[in-house]
Amino acid sequence: MRQRTTKLAAAVSLALLIFIGANCFAVTPYFNVAGSSGAFNSFALAAGPAEGGKVCGDFIWTYKNGAQGVDNRGTGLLETGNVWIVWNNSTKPTKVCAYIAVDSIIGQQLFFAQPASTFNLLEPAGTAGQNLVPTLTDTPIPQAVINVLQGQPFNAAPTDIRPEDALFEETRVLAPLNTTNYNGLGYGPGPVGTPIQSSFSTKTSTPALYAISGTDPITGQAIPSSVTRDVGVQVVMAIVNAQQGSNQNSGHFGDSTSFFSINRRDWTLAVNGSYAYTKDITSIPGQGTVPLNVIAREPLSGTYTAFEFNIPRNTETASTQEVGVNPATGQGTTCPGQPCGNPLFLSNGAGWRKRAIGNGEEIAEVGTAANGDAIGYAFWSVGNLAGQSPAIRYLAVDGVDPINLNYVDGTLPTCSAPCPGVVSFANVASGSYPAWNTLRVVSYKPVPSGVTALVAGVQSQVVNIFPDFLPLGAMGVLRSHYKQMGVGPANFSGGDCTNVEAGGDVGGAVLTIQGDQDYCAATGTKTGRVNLHQ
Repeated sequence: MRQRTTKLAAAVSLALLIFIGANCFAVTPYFNVAGSSGAFNSFALAAGPAEGGKVCGDFIWTYKNGAQGVDNRGTGLLETGNVWIVWNNSTKPTKVCAYIAVDSIIGQQLFFAQPASTFNLLEPAGTAGQNLVPTLTDTPIPQAVINVLQGQPFNAAPTDIRPEDALFEETRVLAPLNTTNYNGLGYGPGPVGTPIQSSFSTKTSTPALYAISGTDPITGQAIPSSVTRDVGVQVVMAIVNAQQGSNQNSGHFGDSTSFFSINRRDWTLAVNGSYAYTKDITSIPGQGTVPLNVIAREPLSGTYTAFEFNIPRNTETASTQEVGVNPATGQGTTCPGQPCGNPLFLSNGAGWRKRAIGNGEEIAEVGTAANGDAIGYAFWSVGNLAGQSPAIRYLAVDGVDPINLNYVDGTLPTCSAPCPGVVSFANVASGSYPAWNTLRVVSYKPVPSGVTALVAGVQSQVVNIFPDFLPLGAMGVLRSHYKQMGVGPANFSGGDCTNVEAGGDVGGAVLTIQGDQDYCAATGTKTGRVNLHQ
């Protein structure tokens, strides 16, 4: 009996060792994120088989609306988006990275949710990719790679705005519609709000309650401590459809002699529905009468939020893109025709206002000839906008070029990698250009090694290969931070200032870094000059 017991114990011990060993060596995702659609291409180029890339491997697969972020809080939410997956071996992968483009606020909504949100691939093994990332060629997705990713929690969230600003905007979206100050946009109430719909497709973006610290407002589960890492500075550009004609004084955006710059006030009046014609945004007289069409982003987008608080909702203009937009307008009667609040389709008197979901759809619809003389906005990157001319041109803002020192004709540059000098961002580095914000990655502590590696990879690539955004070290200015969602501000200026960054900064006043350091040294105030707005 004793011998049988000893043999049984030995067998159990061996099985336990095999189980432990198998789990110790199980491959988990190196980088598994959902977030900013504007940074989708930048991270893909660093992760995959691009020059200066390969942080995750030599193989890439991409697919439109090919994956979902699954909210596991009983909400039923499935946030669908374009996806890239990169891996290093098709049969026995040791590194697998994935990125779902669901926009910045949705990405943080998924990341901070407890229990953790997870990755869900919608396509089977062997499916051919769709080559969504410029310059990269897809490989069919293998089962071994799917096995690593499926059902795994996200370990980070790339975002165009700080977590405090993202939570503020989510709260604003869910709050009851307030047409006096638009501090509530009417897509609630929570915990799960009304899906914000695209005017051009079946895409949606759905708000849901979440928190960035303390406990989850839906489940009550504790939220782990997180860290937000700055990656680089992104530039929001005014882009226009240039396909309707280029004759001088024709009133069409293809005329670069008449449409070369837009003032902040005029840009605001265009996006809030006050301007009906293209001639309203130019100082050159004698233009033809051409309807102005406006394509906005969804309010859960980091691009939308950066633009909203830097241009129409800054302290000078004090407006919003949402003037006259009621999500309930027309429901059950005219939607999706006019007038409709969701999906947005409102007249501005001659043209229309509509909404795109995601960076890719925004750029594609601005560049669609059937949309007439359309104006929109997007973050610059090589993958997003390089080579989009002649269909699309860009405009200076207040006479200041967003990507180069001097404006020429708004032709978007092309890039045959490496192309480190194709744009300079000189006016962003100096603080002259008004519409920019910092790209960040939010992760839990300790920061996963794959997140650290991808951030370092993309930072290296923008210097040497693809100038998608401005390196942090090239900036001579920063944005004043302010108290947001109960979090006190700190500018993270360096020098004698604290090395902590906190609070909101989207739409914060632009300050020189040296001036803020000197302020800390002279006054002993370690946070820098805070609570100043643009």
